[in-house]
Amino acid sequence: MSEDDKIYDQKSVSDGFLWAATEAERYLNEVRGKLKRTRSYEHVFDDHLAKFYVYNYLHGRTFLESQASFLAELRSIKGAPFPAPSEAFDAQWFERCRQSYLAALIERFETTPNPESS
Repeated sequence: MSEDDKIYDQKSVSDGFLWAATEAERYLNEVRGKLKRTRSYEHVFDDHLAKFYVYNYLHGRTFLESQASFLAELRSIKGAPFPAPSEAFDAQWFERCRQSYLAALIERFETTPNPESS
């Protein structure tokens, strides 16, 4: 991948988040069926539930207009309390997964070249 391919692009970033949220939701529906047979999928469910909540919140938002405002929002929501949804099996695991997704996004976009600073 060339450096030009890594430059922050609001539309592709938002589209990627929509795709990730859709995939997480699809997998949640698949795991729900498996939970009826065994509880061993509870952590998998909570992980994908956290992924859905993170990516579903991010796509299509005005803070995506600039990389700086996007990173500021990520840091803000990472530091803000967020109650686990009632369908989460383990609120602490859900929050650990949510924090992990947010940290990974912050790291990824801190290292993405910012066209605003060029």
